[in-house]
Amino acid sequence: MSKSKNRHMFLGGNTSEGFYSHFKYLLSQEDANEIICLKGGPGTGKSSLMKKLAFYFATNSYTVEEYHCSSDDQSLDGVLVKELKVAILDATAPHMTDPKNPGAVDKIIDLAKALDMKSIRPQKKEVLAVSNDISNAFTRAYRFFNAASKVYSDWRKINNACVDKDLLLNFENTLKSAVIPSVSTGHVGKERHLFATAFTPNGIVSFGDNLSTFTDNIFVLKGEPGLYKSYMLKNLAKEFLNHGLDVEYFHCPLLPEEVEHIIIPDAKIGIFTENEISKLKLNGTSFDLTSLCDKKKLDAVKDEVDFDRCEFDILLNKGLSLITEAKLLHDKLEKFYVDNMDFDKVNALYDDIVKEFESFKPNK
Repeated sequence: MSKSKNRHMFLGGNTSEGFYSHFKYLLSQEDANEIICLKGGPGTGKSSLMKKLAFYFATNSYTVEEYHCSSDDQSLDGVLVKELKVAILDATAPHMTDPKNPGAVDKIIDLAKALDMKSIRPQKKEVLAVSNDISNAFTRAYRFFNAASKVYSDWRKINNACVDKDLLLNFENTLKSAVIPSVSTGHVGKERHLFATAFTPNGIVSFGDNLSTFTDNIFVLKGEPGLYKSYMLKNLAKEFLNHGLDVEYFHCPLLPEEVEHIIIPDAKIGIFTENEISKLKLNGTSFDLTSLCDKKKLDAVKDEVDFDRCEFDILLNKGLSLITEAKLLHDKLEKFYVDNMDFDKVNALYDDIVKEFESFKPNK
């Protein structure tokens, strides 16, 4: 795969626990020169503005991270320009964000100032009705994702019982020896938590392939649920942190406490999983964890696993269809705002933000 100039990922996800946010890991207050919190309703131009900024800084040779919206993967929730230590994000629900240190680090730009309030107020009843329908669609989607997670947990437990724990321990130690550096930096690394995969209106979308292009050494753990992939990734991450290396955790879109991939940016190491959700296919050093299982035990539970797999797919797909329904309703809601916006005012902000961000060039 050709290397993209920009890294792509998600800061939040539609999960079995509802909307799950990692927005605080976009850029820390200590590291940031500036963080802009964009306010304004749907259709007020937040994503379009951020896309223009991402394109500008990428074409000017900056390292850019684009954070996609899990409820509309074609839209952006945020942009980070790494060398300038600046970021801009959608600070509206469901990931409400307010400045923590106004003026010193962050500030608000309210795009709703370009909205003709007098024109939209007569449509209040319709706006509230569509907003309520959107909320109901998401609530139902989260119920189905939660139901899918229960079946998924059963699937995991069935496979857990088939794993030879001695083989698992030996494999984990071998993998640690292969990837963990022999020398420590003397300090503990920093953690960053994100999503590479999300449940979106376009189905399951994963940026794992994009993220892998920013690593030189790719390791891939293959296998069904219950083969201790997340468990090993968490253990490996702790080892990297204790050796002074920063770790990016990319969490499971279904069970957000579990880990799907880890990346160690400074070492350019990525340890990914090929799993039943993202169905990611990567070139790298691969390990099929089915080899850690007792084949007779696997054969004995095949019918139960097949049942869980089928039920899981049904429940997950129903949840995904409701996310799609919510997006169609959101498009309807956006139209109320788009028709009453002065986008010339929004476009005028672009040049101001570019100049402001460029004022943080290291050579100034």
